[in-house]
Amino acid sequence: MTKSEQNLLGQKEFWIFLFVLGWVLFNWPLIEIADGWVLFGMPAVLIHVAFIWLFFILALYLFDRGNYD
Repeated sequence: MTKSEQNLLGQKEFWIFLFVLGWVLFNWPLIEIADGWVLFGMPAVLIHVAFIWLFFILALYLFDRGNYD
């Protein structure tokens, strides 16, 4: 990782931003948008939640991995 990325990961404000972003994406109005839709034979709400979880798990893994360098 570059020096600027390591600085970003160490900042408390960045982790607060990730928390707020996750809270907003899992909040009722955005989940309600996908209500009633069906994609690939599955409710779109499940796909929405699964992709958000996957994104945040991957992001946290990459950020934690970058802190050990």
